[in-house]
Amino acid sequence: MNWEKLVEFLIAVAMMAVTVFLIPWIREKYGAVKAERLQAIYDIAVEAAEQLFGAGTGARKKQYAVEYLESQGVTVDDAMLEATVLKRTN
Repeated sequence: MNWEKLVEFLIAVAMMAVTVFLIPWIREKYGAVKAERLQAIYDIAVEAAEQLFGAGTGARKKQYAVEYLESQGVTVDDAMLEATVLKRTN
């Protein structure tokens, strides 16, 4: 029996398994973790703005939240920011 061919075949199968299963799983997992971290940063910005400025100061709170997000290197998404505020009020 030619063991060299068998080893080459097993390596090829292992590489195919990594390509088909492992890499997509890692990408999916990384994407979910990244989204969770991003949401946590938005939550912190909204909570901090609420604590600092209180009720009736919506424009100032939004300005603070946007500045905080930008300081964290986040490109601000108005829809996500509004959704975070809405989630907090419900």
